[in-house]
Formats: sequence, C-alpha cells, structure tokens
Amino acid sequence: MAKNAYFEIINNDDKMYLWVHPAEDGGEMFLIDEVNSYLSSISFPDYDQVAISNYLDRGDFDDPLELCATPIIPVNEKCMVNIDRDGLKATARFYPPTTGGALLTEDDIISDLKRVGVKHGVRKVAIEHFLSKHEYCRNYLVAVATKPREGHDAKITYHFDINATAKPKLNEDGSVDFHQLGNIKPVEAGQKLATLKPVDWGTPGVSVTGKPIRPKKVKNRHLRFGRNIRVTDDRCRIYSEVSGHVSLVEDMVMVSDIYNVPANVDASTGDIEYNGTVQVNGNVNTGYKIKAAGDIVVNGVVEGAELIAGGNIVLKRGMQGGERGSLTADGNITAKFIESSVVKCGGGVKADAVLNSDIDCREQVEVRGKKGLINGGSIRTYGSIIATTIGSEMGGITKIVVISEKDLIIRSNELRDRIKEIEKELKKIEDVSTGIKNAVKAGTEVTDEQKNYVRRAIKNKPKLQKELKESKLEKEALIDRINANKASCVRIVDAVYSGVEINIKDASRIIHDHISHCRFVREGADVKMTDF
Repeated sequence: MAKNAYFEIINNDDKMYLWVHPAEDGGEMFLIDEVNSYLSSISFPDYDQVAISNYLDRGDFDDPLELCATPIIPVNEKCMVNIDRDGLKATARFYPPTTGGALLTEDDIISDLKRVGVKHGVRKVAIEHFLSKHEYCRNYLVAVATKPREGHDAKITYHFDINATAKPKLNEDGSVDFHQLGNIKPVEAGQKLATLKPVDWGTPGVSVTGKPIRPKKVKNRHLRFGRNIRVTDDRCRIYSEVSGHVSLVEDMVMVSDIYNVPANVDASTGDIEYNGTVQVNGNVNTGYKIKAAGDIVVNGVVEGAELIAGGNIVLKRGMQGGERGSLTADGNITAKFIESSVVKCGGGVKADAVLNSDIDCREQVEVRGKKGLINGGSIRTYGSIIATTIGSEMGGITKIVVISEKDLIIRSNELRDRIKEIEKELKKIEDVSTGIKNAVKAGTEVTDEQKNYVRRAIKNKPKLQKELKESKLEKEALIDRINANKASCVRIVDAVYSGVEINIKDASRIIHDHISHCRFVREGADVKMTDF
C-alpha cells in the first residue's frame, strides 16, 4: 500500500535535524512549502531555507539535515486542519512529534478541529484510522458537511390544449386561416383540467463549521381558476363542474358554457350579456352590445357595435367600426380586419389589416396577413409589433408605441412593500396571540385591551392572508411580464412609409423615408434601425 514521504524534527546531541522518511510503494513526496509551514507553526528558530531546498532536491536522505545547533522545547504530534471555501469538507494533515514530544489522542484531535471552527460532520473513523496507523503528510478527510436536499419548482400540467387558443395558422399566401382556429376547447362535466405538483422547498444542509447551506431557489405556483370549476381539498387538482368550453387566460383556467346566436345580433336579440362564451353565426349590427364572461366569436361582420369579453374575441370576417365600434377583451383578439375602431385587450392582437384604429394591449401585435397593413390611428403595447407594411404613400398619421415597463416595475415595487407590511402584521398577530396564551397558562391576568386586540386580530387574519397570497401571485405575474417584454421591438416585413411615428419605451423616431425590411429597437435614448 502506498505511503507518503514525511519528515520529522529530531534532537541529536542537542542539535536539531530534519529527518526525511522517503515515500513507499508509489506514495507522494511532500513540498518544501509544507516544511516551511510546519516549522513556522511551531515557531522554529532561524533556519536556512535554501539548504532545505537543496537537500530535498538531492533526494539523498541517508543522513539527516542539521537545522540549528541548539535544542528546542519538544513539540507534540501535530494536526493542521484546512476547511474548504464552501465549508463542505475539512481535511487534516498530521506531523510526527519532535524528539521528546507526545502523541495525539482522539480528544486532542477533536479539540484541534473545534479550535479552527469545525463543529459538524466529524468523521471519527478517519481519526481512528490515523491513531492506528500514524501516517504523516497525507490528507485525512476529517469532517464532511451535510449537503442540502434540493427541492424543485411547482409544476402545473394542463389536461387540455393551451397552445392553440386564439392563435390561427397562416396560409401559404400569408393570410390568416380562420377555419381551424382551435380557440374553443370543449370540456365535459367532471373532466380533469389541471394538476399541480406542489413546490418542494428542499431541506437546508449544514457546513462543517455549523452554518446552514441553503438549497437552490425554487419557484412556487398555484392553481388559478374561475367559476364552474371544482378544486380538490389538497388544491392540487381542478375539475370542470359543467359541460362547455375551457380556456387559459394568462395562467387562469376558465370554464364556461356557450351561448349560440343563430343569426345576427340586432333588434331581434337586443343586447346580449352572458356568463360564458357567445358565438354569433351572423353579423353584429351597429349600436348593439355583447358582453361575455368567456369568449366572443362572430362568424360575420361586426359594425359599430361594442364587444366586451372576459376571454378572447375572434372576428372571422372583421370589424367596420364606423368610429363608434369597440372591442375589449381580457385575452387575445383575432380578426380578419379592424377598421375605425377602438381596441383594448389584456393579451395580443392578430389581424390581416388595421386601419384608422386605436389599439391598446399588453402583448404582441401581429398584422401579417396577405396585406399585413397598419395605416392610420395608433397602436400601444408592451410587446413587439410585427407588420408587413406600416403607413402608406398617401401619408396620414400612424403612431406605433412600445410601452415602457416602468409602470409595471412601480406596481411590482408597491406589491413588494405591501407584502412586507402584511407579513410584519401577521407576525405581530402571531407573537401577541402566543404571548397571551402563555400568560393565561401561567395564570397571569390578561387585560381587556389585550383581549380586544386578539379578537380583532383573529377576525382580520384571514383577510390579510388572502391579500398576501393574491399580492404574491400578482407580483410573480408582473415580474414574468417585465422579463418577457425586455426585448420588445417593431419589425416591418415589407415597408414602412414616411410620416410614421415610432416610440419605443419613451424614445421616439419619425420616419422620413420609405424603408424596407427592417427592425426598430431602443438603444440608449434613441430608436435605432437594425437588420430584420
């Protein structure tokens, strides 16, 4: 078995010598730095380092090397401990006693470990091995940290198609295919909709110095859902309570029934307000209103009407608003064309053409059909704007705005501060309640003021807990949106014409020339044009 070379300091005729024991069976040779470190640790008097270096380089150890002509006080067997930077392990190297020095005991070694800060994970088997073998100038693994148990993110599995909602395919000619939208997802009563694999926070470990080792950060998620949905007691599975259709708006699962209008929305139907999805097989005439908690799907043309949806809006032919029509949706809006209308949505907009309309939305705007034209009006969004053509040779005012995330950041910071306030208040409630309970157990009198505080706190605690949960979820969603919109830009597939104003996150640029196939981004305080 390999045995490392080692050295010892001996006294011969009141002179001190360095005696080297060569390695055996392929063991390692020590370095001069280790000799110097040892001699320094025992406060050895002045010695000739060059002489030691030359002696070790020669490799002839039949005779010891004289270090000094006067004796030193005997030094016991020595343990030198090294703790790695992360506190995951501690190693020890041992050195023989000088002439007249004593051997270490197990208690001596444990005391040395404690002295340098080793408090956890001591390997007594390594100490026992050394005490039985006394092998010097080799590393003994004398302490090992308890590593943390890593956790994992919460994961939601949706048991329905979440990818095709309001995302129609493009035909080969670039037009939008409204025949296979796939935005309505049928669901049966009792059907499982989503499963949550709860977050695992992991378990902290302990370093050899006794400090906690935190597991890697994980992301928590919760099932979010609307009406007509049943959740299990462990809040890990949700089921539909009705037959209808299911949709995912941001990260909220929604189930609703479908109200079918066989012909037009006009004098024969009046205004429509429905707690689900509304599907119109004909047109929506000027002056009428549809309000739906779910989606609105219109197979015909929408005139100067008002459509409000808690989910998505799909107009298979389009909207001629006549400057009085409006579309409002919490989800996405898809239309063949949008003209002379006001549009607001919480998702994105996709159309073949947008003319003289004002659009305000959160996510990406795509106008990439056969014409892919944006002309007149304005478009405001946090996401990117992609179009085949923006503006026209005839001129006219067209304003394109990519909104800065600063208001989202402000709201996120407000939520962060509110979360801290709620957590502080909940801790105060818990501390006071615990204090009063302990006082009652100890027979201490509780004042009426303290009793009243506990009553108010118990009543208010569920509201605070609910607000805390909602605030955390909103903050997480805002951070996701902020990160998603960092790279927002304006892309033009074909041409952008003179007179178009492009604003990207508070930087502005007016187009003065006909430009083709380009992309506009925010760089510093300016809007810069780059390759597509």
